[in-house]
Amino acid sequence: MKCYRCGATLTQHDFCTACKCDVRQYKLIIEASNRKYNEGLEKAQIRDLTGAVTALKQSLKLNKEHVDARNLLGLIYFEMGEVVSALGEWIISKNLQPNKNIASDYISRLQNNQSRLDTYNQAIHKYNTALDLCHQGSDDLAIIQLKKIVSLNPNHIKSNLLLALLYMEQEHWDKAYPILKRVTHIDHGNTQAQRYLREITRMTKQKSNKAKPKTKDSVVRYERDNEIIIQPAEVIEPNTGKGTLLGFVIGFLLGMAIIFFLIMPGRLQDVRSELEENIRIANENREAQSATIASLESRLADLTEERDAIVAQYGDIYGEDSNAEAVNALLSAVATYLADAKDIAGVQPHMDICVKNEAFFEKNTNSILGLYDSMKALTSPSLAQYHYDLGYAAYEAREYDTAVSELELAVMYYSENADSLFYLASSYQAEKKLDKAKEVYGIVIERFPNTTRASQAKRALDSMQ
Repeated sequence: MKCYRCGATLTQHDFCTACKCDVRQYKLIIEASNRKYNEGLEKAQIRDLTGAVTALKQSLKLNKEHVDARNLLGLIYFEMGEVVSALGEWIISKNLQPNKNIASDYISRLQNNQSRLDTYNQAIHKYNTALDLCHQGSDDLAIIQLKKIVSLNPNHIKSNLLLALLYMEQEHWDKAYPILKRVTHIDHGNTQAQRYLREITRMTKQKSNKAKPKTKDSVVRYERDNEIIIQPAEVIEPNTGKGTLLGFVIGFLLGMAIIFFLIMPGRLQDVRSELEENIRIANENREAQSATIASLESRLADLTEERDAIVAQYGDIYGEDSNAEAVNALLSAVATYLADAKDIAGVQPHMDICVKNEAFFEKNTNSILGLYDSMKALTSPSLAQYHYDLGYAAYEAREYDTAVSELELAVMYYSENADSLFYLASSYQAEKKLDKAKEVYGIVIERFPNTTRASQAKRALDSMQ
């Protein structure tokens, strides 16, 4: 364990032997973080992934530099289908411990398999599209998208849960049940899947406590001479008379006469009626099938029209300036940075696209936003200086349009640089964009009072007025 102040190795004492600072509370915090890590490891071993994520997040809240906890959290995210979240944890882990870190192997495996990355990227797009369709009430189209996601990334728990919920909404319990069982197989501790399964069981449970018909007692009990006599209720007395051949023949002939003259005509009529009833039912079934086919064709036409409307509405999602371009640029920036952290020139065009589409990341899922924030925090200092140098050179050369574009990017990466703000305002002024120039001069005066840049900005404002 290292001292948080000087980095020296701590001993059993409650103070650092190097800098003499009190480390009692620090040791307690680190021990609590390790306990939560061990708890998360135990839960992960029994596939209680939800419980493991909770424990590991608590461990990292106590000690954000716990590399093993970050690596394990990334593995669990990957197992749950959250590839972006997993990649974000591994990138942070690698920056905390560049050498001898297994996170580098995980990242390399993803980076070297471009087709797999493309598959995960498509799954992210389709999941966001499915969410939008659910909000619009187009459940059938959302189900189609979610089925494609599950085929691309079967372990994506969020997609499985949403697909099962849509099936439950349509009361397709037999379709929702196997999906939820698959989720519980991946994550034994997923409370949402358990709740959905309990709801399905409640809705499909059959009433089994039906009243049973009472049967007649087949025996007769009575008492005689202090004894209980039990005998069948119906006693067939044996025929003690002697039958004759004549009686047998007469009985046989009478039976045959009854069969031919009384029973057979009624039986033939029953058979004829049964045939007529079967023909009538067959005709009704044919008419019902024709009506069903017509209804399905109408439904297909409605779905086709709805699909065309959706495609027309979202057809530009893969355009040059679309949100998909921002996500692709972010993944490209991550890949370039992992290949060579010093290759700022290679990272710069991708991160510029991301920064210009920052509003998209802020309104998107936490996993994408977290990865974007991590990359911006790692590259902002270098990229802000890179664009400031280009902008200042263009300003000196009186190429003010170039200066404006470069200095705007420098401010996007780091907005607390007085020089970047001042020269951006001066470039706006030279371009006759006076409203923007006044606004930026005002920011310089407000953020950096009592400085040379603030005085210069105030003089520039006075001259403009």
